[in-house]
Amino acid sequence: MATTRPPGVSPDLRATAPRAAGRTFTAAELEALRPHVILLEDGALSDRQVDAPASVAEFTTTAHDIEEIFRTHLPAFLEEHRPGNVPIVVYAHGGLVDRASGFEIAWQQVDWWKANGIYPIHIVWQTAFGTALWDALGRWAKGRRGWVDEAWDGFLETAARLLGGGGIWNDMKLDAAAASVDGGGAAKLADELAAFMKDAANRDRVTANAVGHSAGSIFHSYFVPRAIDAGVPEFEHVDLLAPAVRIDTFRTKLVPLVEDGRVQHLAVFEMDDRTERDDDCKVYRKSLLYLVAASFEPQKDTPILGMQKYLTTDPVCARLFTGARPRCDLVIAPRDNRRPSASASTSHGGFDNDASTMESVAMRIGRIAERDLTRFPGGLRHREVVPWEADLGVDAPAVAARDATTGAGVTRRVALCIGIDEYPDDNDRLSGCVADARQWAEAFRGQGFDVTELTDAAATRDAIVMGILDLVANSSPGDVLAVQYSGHGTFVPDLDGDEDDGDVANDEALCPVDFRGTGRLVIDDDLARIWDVIPEGVSLTAFFDSCHSGSANRAPDVPPPPEGSRARVVTLTRADREAYRADRGAPVEEDGVGPVRAAAAAAIAGAELPATAPAGRAAGPRREVLLSACRATEVAWESNGHGDFTSRAVPLLAASIGSVSNRAFVDTIVEQFGANRRQTPEFHGEDVLGGRLLLSPATDPTAATGAPGPEPGQGPARGTDRRTAAIVSILRATADLLEQGDG
Repeated sequence: MATTRPPGVSPDLRATAPRAAGRTFTAAELEALRPHVILLEDGALSDRQVDAPASVAEFTTTAHDIEEIFRTHLPAFLEEHRPGNVPIVVYAHGGLVDRASGFEIAWQQVDWWKANGIYPIHIVWQTAFGTALWDALGRWAKGRRGWVDEAWDGFLETAARLLGGGGIWNDMKLDAAAASVDGGGAAKLADELAAFMKDAANRDRVTANAVGHSAGSIFHSYFVPRAIDAGVPEFEHVDLLAPAVRIDTFRTKLVPLVEDGRVQHLAVFEMDDRTERDDDCKVYRKSLLYLVAASFEPQKDTPILGMQKYLTTDPVCARLFTGARPRCDLVIAPRDNRRPSASASTSHGGFDNDASTMESVAMRIGRIAERDLTRFPGGLRHREVVPWEADLGVDAPAVAARDATTGAGVTRRVALCIGIDEYPDDNDRLSGCVADARQWAEAFRGQGFDVTELTDAAATRDAIVMGILDLVANSSPGDVLAVQYSGHGTFVPDLDGDEDDGDVANDEALCPVDFRGTGRLVIDDDLARIWDVIPEGVSLTAFFDSCHSGSANRAPDVPPPPEGSRARVVTLTRADREAYRADRGAPVEEDGVGPVRAAAAAAIAGAELPATAPAGRAAGPRREVLLSACRATEVAWESNGHGDFTSRAVPLLAASIGSVSNRAFVDTIVEQFGANRRQTPEFHGEDVLGGRLLLSPATDPTAATGAPGPEPGQGPARGTDRRTAAIVSILRATADLLEQGDG
């Protein structure tokens, strides 16, 4: 099942420093920015005052700094512009940029806003792992084999999720919401702004306005309602540039304020869908918002406000933006070119650096005629300020080898063998898993497989999932893939309601070497994400010698182990379960979460509508086969230095490959266990795959018919034209791509 709870940020990403900024700020420049920059970390202000920071890293914003904006700096600006009205604009940049990038955006814009008679307050907030994620994706993407764009993007979407993109995005949303709850830095700003505007001396002299780019729209979805609750009478303008906010959040938080007039004017600037698809994030072949919708948000294809295809089909948004009497403005780039409703941006990251967009926003907020406008200063940025626009040196994927006669991929046999004995906790340690991995690896090599082994300390959660994804992403039609795992299995709470086949809902999980106390488990939903991007014409068979079964809804009862045997199953502690929930972005039960973070999580839960149905697997054929060591209610055992499943399966492998069907192979293993067996291996997969010959290419004619394989010793079926089968496979793939394009 495709989980609605993505894994958290990879430890490798947490240890990766962001790329260095291109611009070095002087102490004088930072002091000039202080009246206009509010720096938030995890949504909070600092309690440490640094009066003369020598670098961006030393810069802090305290509650006193915000008070000084409204006590000293803004009043001085009002005096300079007396008797005119002064708009105040609260600007929030995208959420995946680092601190240095946020300062560079402010440096580019502050004097320009002021020259147009507008007082700017820039929110600099950060998700420090955004650049690390993009660097990791770039490293992973190097050297991939060739696929058309849709398949390539599917691999990248899966890689981004498994590397922790969803966890990073969730952290970023928590930062956005935390800023505006009690105790957050934006809540302090809201209170001071409200007090200033309610003062009789200022009431008719200033207006409140908000501009948010990308994830800045998420920030403002919480800040604008918080400011109105604090007493700001209204926001005259809220302008969202390529907004990354979910449509349900927008409808919950901002639409009511538009409808009752407390947001007077709201505008969305976004690209048309064709341009969105033509955008290039260097690694990913479409815009960042496509990646957000497909990979970062909990449910695949979550509707995002900044994507034309979702905004125009949502009934509420359609009424507000494109109805007979629209209440809000919709500016579509790059076709709209009449100011103040113009944008020429052709990339998601380009809106806040596009002169026509920014000048249109300034004309709206400041009520400025074009002839009186101070032009937007391009070229002031010393580097790309969004990680997805940085050139990571990833070339277009090389074209995979093709057979000159059939056009099909040249068949490769590739296997990944995983075995874990040396778990850090003594009570978890096993003794036969590494031996299993080596035995399977030797057997696979004997059948012409290229084999990678991943054992003990190397078998971390990220190494396992990315190793399996590597196997799939490097494959071509006709390839035969195998994944073998020996280690502990366990069961975790089902966080998304997709396991509906029992009274106690659990997800099945493999236990990497780093699972204890971290929540870093490989659950069946993670694997399903990879299975869903197995290309047509590729066969993958998984051999799991653990208690992961693929259909269990409860943990099995573990009988006392016989002499010399050990069960390959563990029970998670309460701390393990809480770590798992935290890693997956679910509310935790312990009291260790601070009140601000807890309130932020509650705010997000209240703004995001629950899914109308469990996420489930993506529609389409299932191409994976799982051969598991035991039934859901049984335990996988090891004895005599090997897993009981492995010791019976491997000796049968050589004679069975290409000779017996998947089901027949499992039946033969069961026979080896005998009538009084304590575990019963099982086949899991589509019925048609049960009849496919063990570890045979998906383009094999017997696979195309779905017929059971011949009996042992008879060899593969004869008389079917393999060239015709290959051509049929290619035509089917072409038809699938055409259907995707039409959609």
